[in-house]
Amino acid sequence: MRRSDMEEIEYLLEEDPNEAAALCERIVEDMPDDADAWAWLSEAQLATGAYEDALKSLGECALRDPDWIEAYTRRAELMADLGRFDAAEVELEVARALDSEDPRLTWAQAIALELAGRFEKADELYGRAGEMDPTYMPPPRFDRTRAKQAINRVLKDAGKDGLKLNAQFEEIPNKGTAKKLLSRGLELRDSTTVIVYLRNLERQLDAEAELTDLEGLFEERLAALVEAN
Repeated sequence: MRRSDMEEIEYLLEEDPNEAAALCERIVEDMPDDADAWAWLSEAQLATGAYEDALKSLGECALRDPDWIEAYTRRAELMADLGRFDAAEVELEVARALDSEDPRLTWAQAIALELAGRFEKADELYGRAGEMDPTYMPPPRFDRTRAKQAINRVLKDAGKDGLKLNAQFEEIPNKGTAKKLLSRGLELRDSTTVIVYLRNLERQLDAEAELTDLEGLFEERLAALVEAN
């Protein structure tokens, strides 16, 4: 792929993911044997919420570059995000066979374990990934009492502006019923209750984030949720 194409895709992923996906599709049509083109297409599809298409594109990428471990770790993360934990483990096994000490594998294993509800083991692997590579630093973990107090402060302030919501706190969505587990930071249970998935919010923050950062992220996500509904 040309560097100019990659730069344009990066720009469009921020500004217009649908246009990014359309551009990537054109590039794939022109260069169907280019593994990088398929990888970029998967990123664009993921940005538009087309998870199944992203999985297929990563599969095409792996066919063209079977030694690229990230094709398998990304598929594992997406499979786990969709609640398909057995399928995620298959992808992780392939990645292990390529390089059992790669931090991308350790991170993907952590995500799969976390979404399966195995929090202690997941946090151990997040920490190990950070030790392997500083770009994979573990998510912050806030004291739950203080985190709930911080989020309730935001809701109290929102109530002054007429938004009357109570918070129900959970660590992650119920893996037995929900899809796209990673991306569900908040959701409205009904007109009076917002469900807050604390571990999903924490995962969106830098390792050195403070409680005020959690408040800010919650406020931002709450505004988007209310606008969407």
